[in-house]
Amino acid sequence: MKQLVAFGLLLAVLLGNSGAGCGSKNTDDPQPDSFTSLIGRWELTEAEVFAQDAGQPQRILGKSGPGLAYSFYTDGSYDGCILPGSEWDNTSQSGQSGSWNCTSNKPGRWALKVTKLDGKTIDDGTLTLTAPTLPSPFVLEKLFVGTASGGSANVTVLVGDTPVETDASGRKSWATYHFIKK
Repeated sequence: MKQLVAFGLLLAVLLGNSGAGCGSKNTDDPQPDSFTSLIGRWELTEAEVFAQDAGQPQRILGKSGPGLAYSFYTDGSYDGCILPGSEWDNTSQSGQSGSWNCTSNKPGRWALKVTKLDGKTIDDGTLTLTAPTLPSPFVLEKLFVGTASGGSANVTVLVGDTPVETDASGRKSWATYHFIKK
């Protein structure tokens, strides 16, 4: 009889503990809906385009420099900005050189999916930008948002890769974007 009581007690403890923690949120778990480090203006420092043929090492196809920025707002909208005269100014927009020319009606929407945090730093995630004027969403994967050394000071950076695209011949291509928070 003592063995039956001991077994019953052990079973009750095991069953009681089997659901422990299932319904609660751990404060260390990513909470993308409340993640605010993306809010603000981010200016591009560099974009690099890569390609890789089947069975070959990757190679860089080209680089682009400053002249593109995004401002992210808490309501999920964003503005895209360009510097007139920069390589990103493909429509020769008017404006004073050195002054940002931004959308003003915030037609774009951004969505952030955080899959891994390192403290308060986004160590892995996906940022998706949509807008009525974009033929398809602009996506940055392998997203990192945190602090990095920028010369003699630390800066807040956003680094991400576009999804890898493979053409009919098996050639892969993607781009890496580096932004700093202003």
